[in-house]
Amino acid sequence: MELKNSIKYSVVIPVFNEAESLQTLHTRLTRVMEALNEPYEIIFVDDGSSDSSFRIIKDLHDKDKNTRGIRFTRNFGQHPAIMAGFNVAAGDIVITLDADLQNPPEEIPKLLEKIDEGCEVVFGVFQQRKHNAFRRAGSWFSKRVLSRIVSADTTNISCFRAIRACAVHQLTSLKEKNVFLSGMLCWTGYKVATVEVKHDARHVGKTKYSTFKLIARWTDMVVSFTDLPLRIAIFGGLLLGVFACALTLYYLIQYLIHGYGVPGFATIVILVTFFAGAQLFSLGILGEYIGRMSREVKNRPEYIIREIVN
Repeated sequence: MELKNSIKYSVVIPVFNEAESLQTLHTRLTRVMEALNEPYEIIFVDDGSSDSSFRIIKDLHDKDKNTRGIRFTRNFGQHPAIMAGFNVAAGDIVITLDADLQNPPEEIPKLLEKIDEGCEVVFGVFQQRKHNAFRRAGSWFSKRVLSRIVSADTTNISCFRAIRACAVHQLTSLKEKNVFLSGMLCWTGYKVATVEVKHDARHVGKTKYSTFKLIARWTDMVVSFTDLPLRIAIFGGLLLGVFACALTLYYLIQYLIHGYGVPGFATIVILVTFFAGAQLFSLGILGEYIGRMSREVKNRPEYIIREIVN
């Protein structure tokens, strides 16, 4: 307990192949943290990088004992990396930011000002995102979904955030897998606020979020908080059933009045294909929920640590 009380701020940074950014990030971040005149620690979590990221983290630790490092056995994902940092963070306030310098460390004091006002979770809201159009569209989608799932006050969120230790401890006590962290922080009921911050272009390199990873993340966000997709599938199935009955009645009337059979092979093919697609889509939604339940039952760890630099 004395260790926890001795550290005011913990900065958790997930890292995946960001060797070219780490030294610059550490220099800028250290300058900001030292200006706060409070004890702090920087926790880099190497999420299975294939470059020299962890060697650089070890070098940073040798030069700065406020810097710690965790290395995974493989790439488990950004959110498990953040959770690993949360599990060892000793600060009263935990700050998370990306390693690519799109979250300027110089903006951290803005988050902390909101925390000092009594908030327990503060998200940085970007003035202008430097992402591509696809990422911006995904961010808009995330906001719209969360506004309906959690509350209207949480529509602007990001991975640049400051969190009081009470909220972090509550989050680490949950046993769910495939956790969407920002949504869970809003769900816990702690006082959430946002503050406008800058969003810079990447320092070097390209984004590590592929299209597939982004879609998987958005799927986690929706499936983790609501059974709405299942209800949509049910409602869609009912509508298609009504449509099929109406179409059958129409062709029956045509046959009784005009005395000819149902023409059109193309119509049959289109309808069969349409209904088959709707069924497969519904099965896919159901499969997402069943797959997540399967992973929960297996209770595998979110990550496996290969090495710790403390």
